[in-house]
Amino acid sequence: WTDSRVDGDVGKISLFCAHGSDLADREKLVQTLHLLFSDSNDESSIEDLADDIQELIQRLPGRYNYPLLTFNAFATDAIGPDEASIIIGDGYFQFQKDSGVESEGPEYAHTHEYSHHLQLLLGVGELNDDFSDQSAKKQELMADAFSAYFLAHDSGGDMTSEEISNLHAIAYSVGDCEVTNEAHHGTPSQRKCATVWGSSLADSDRGRKFKLQDVAKEFESWYTKIDEMDDS
Repeated sequence: WTDSRVDGDVGKISLFCAHGSDLADREKLVQTLHLLFSDSNDESSIEDLADDIQELIQRLPGRYNYPLLTFNAFATDAIGPDEASIIIGDGYFQFQKDSGVESEGPEYAHTHEYSHHLQLLLGVGELNDDFSDQSAKKQELMADAFSAYFLAHDSGGDMTSEEISNLHAIAYSVGDCEVTNEAHHGTPSQRKCATVWGSSLADSDRGRKFKLQDVAKEFESWYTKIDEMDDS
């Protein structure tokens, strides 16, 4: 989509991995807590919180290697000016490996999070938003659709039919049912449906590449029907 003529440019996006072992580094942990609680001027409370976190982790199976500590993937531009990034945790990779999709899983995470940066160029939401009126769901499903379109397209990931089927299963596995939560990302069926729609669009493309804006426009039309889906 380098020729989509959207305002601006995605530019450099750094790819990082989150390691549970980073939490064992006291200095890094305290620095992170200061960043998270920047309004707090109480140094002792930050130190106490760091103690509590490390004490809790010591009681977990596998301690700092416990997968749920890093079972996440996200896009952000909050690190600093011109420092857009994608961060994927070791726990996410472990989950995909245990699910038998160690190839498609990371590809899905990478392209899904990259799609959030594309959304910024389109003016669709903001990274690190508070997500009023469940706007998170729309952004997540659009990122699913963009990801599947790219991975299924002959000029993109060029995935086989089996790989695309695994992609749908991955999207289903990361859905949630917290439908009243403002940060709700879409139910399992909705997440899967978004990747089915995106990959189907790539298949119908017959070698032609839709511009980014055209895929977004098609998605907007599809999304109006998403809440009519029976998730039972």
